[in-house]
Amino acid sequence: MAVNSPKFAIQPEQILLLKAALFPAQEALSFWQQWKKERGLDQFIPTNINLLPSLFDPLDGDSQRLMPLVYRNLEKSGDPLVAHLRGIYRYTWMSNQRFLLKMSQVIDVLHQNSIDTIALKGIPLSLLYYEDMGVRLMYDLDVLVPTAKTDQALQALQAPPLSLKSSLFEAKHRHVLHAMHLWDANNVDVDLHWNLLYQHAYANADIPFWQARQPLKLINNQFTHALSPTHQLFHNLVHGYDWSEKPAIRWIADSYVIYTKPNLSIDWHALLDLAEQYNVKYPIQQALSLLESEFRLTLPSDVGVRLKKMPPSIAEKTYFSLVRKRTSNNIVKTIWYFRKNWLAYRLFRQGKSDLSMSRWIYRQVRFRLDWAKRDLSSNP
Repeated sequence: MAVNSPKFAIQPEQILLLKAALFPAQEALSFWQQWKKERGLDQFIPTNINLLPSLFDPLDGDSQRLMPLVYRNLEKSGDPLVAHLRGIYRYTWMSNQRFLLKMSQVIDVLHQNSIDTIALKGIPLSLLYYEDMGVRLMYDLDVLVPTAKTDQALQALQAPPLSLKSSLFEAKHRHVLHAMHLWDANNVDVDLHWNLLYQHAYANADIPFWQARQPLKLINNQFTHALSPTHQLFHNLVHGYDWSEKPAIRWIADSYVIYTKPNLSIDWHALLDLAEQYNVKYPIQQALSLLESEFRLTLPSDVGVRLKKMPPSIAEKTYFSLVRKRTSNNIVKTIWYFRKNWLAYRLFRQGKSDLSMSRWIYRQVRFRLDWAKRDLSSNP
């Protein structure tokens, strides 16, 4: 049974593992020992050469991704199993160096074409908040460009020297997307974003994020930008709610390292302003509630009062409930799809997009019809 948050469907074992990875080491060790006991690993004998696969392959992917962070947090604890996580940490560090190098190449090409950039997700989180390239495994890299520069950015990245490729499906439906996957010859996934939130995929949607961007140093004195700490936390909270059928838990770790970062201040009222401006009060409230109850987030009293006085609209709650609903019934699925997109237009695009509602729904239907027969032949 999930702990404390049916909206996020986070399991008790995941809560224990997150606390083992995040809390101060002496305290975290007790949560690690509880986690091992739950997994039947408290009495293991580390002699089998297939030890790690047998222990960790059955885990969900996000729990596996926490292991390098557990290692760094508990590496001096003397726990016999933690010592065996060192290889996972080293693999993560080496893998992330590849992404850091590729990010540097992508930024260089975009800047040469006079396109401003903001690095998103794994790279800035690792450099600015974790301050360790070995604790947060990345599967791709993400970079945001101004919406008006999207076509220019795609042309620059798909031309030599990078010669990145994209799927025909995403290329066809680019104008209903907020980002596209691009791949290099080694199948490194570069996600080019022209909007931060997929709900708000239209011109000028991201003005606050560009205005508050901060410098980010990559390698060889090369610079791009990162979201401000407040905007980085906001993005984590919204992105964490509606990620996939099996909700990710890494947003919790990412959020924790942001709001516990020494000498860093979150503008909580600015964050709530964004929640109201972008009609994402519901996921923000759900995420903050979980962080308060399980992960020691302490909101200023006036922020807590305000949070309770900004209830989401029925339309917003309905939309985000539909984001998470799953069914195998095709008729019900179709009804939900139309209702979700009708609400999406009302909540996120009405008065902001140059598309009428009928045109918006038409494009979404075309997207859905093409999804089943999409051509991914150029993907890895």
